[in-house]
Amino acid sequence: MFSGIPRLLVSVRNAKEALMAVRGGADIIDVKEPSKGSLGRASLENLLAIADVLRQQQQHSDRVRTEPVPLSVALGEVQEWSESSSLFGSDLPVGSTSFSNEANDEICPAISGLQPSYMKLGLSQVAAAGRQGMGRWRNSWIDVRCRFSGDHEWVAVAYADHQRADAPTPDDVLEAALETNCSVLLIDTFVKDGTNLLDWLPVEEITSLRKATAAQGLQLALAGRVTLMDLPLLLPLQPDIIAVRGAVCELGERTAEVSELLVAEFMERLAASG
Repeated sequence: MFSGIPRLLVSVRNAKEALMAVRGGADIIDVKEPSKGSLGRASLENLLAIADVLRQQQQHSDRVRTEPVPLSVALGEVQEWSESSSLFGSDLPVGSTSFSNEANDEICPAISGLQPSYMKLGLSQVAAAGRQGMGRWRNSWIDVRCRFSGDHEWVAVAYADHQRADAPTPDDVLEAALETNCSVLLIDTFVKDGTNLLDWLPVEEITSLRKATAAQGLQLALAGRVTLMDLPLLLPLQPDIIAVRGAVCELGERTAEVSELLVAEFMERLAASG
């Protein structure tokens, strides 16, 4: 649980960015493809290359690391995996993607074989039925999770802009996280349009979620275009993890390249807060 200084998770899209993030001191490397949305799943090729970078860095790092930098994998949205389920069926939103069963048969064992520390799966486009439909989306969420083997921890993702995402509320996700043995509650934003976490979720509501997660032994991660300027408001909430991408990319653009110097600057600011 909270140790005084949040860990920094940096989302990367390829091996080069992973190397920059590790050299900058990132505590957790998260793999996703930002052009595919908040939790866009990266190609298997990139996942394998990034995992290889983390292994090499552990072996050759000047720092004392008893274990490799933890790997986190974004798996996209549950509706992308559940096209054939009765919850989604023909109601998939126009323009959405889905993963074929044939692809799943290859992807799931391959990702499991990388032995990631964390996996996360989004819950957009599942909340149309309201709380009455909670059991249905939860079952679909669990079904996808069961396709992966290993000792990884599951991150429950709550979208601060849940109305725009047609996703469950953060309170509903928290409830489901506790009942399905997740280890982390991540609060993120679904639509990446320049707004950030605090534009959609007041500090008071995050404080309430922090109290609830702390009481239940659940880690809290905060994301959603978090920048250095947001830290004075967020750090007093004692999040366990701060998750960033745009803030450590060139020019602050999430589709640009991760910068080693910007990662190091963010790490220094977090360390100073302790």
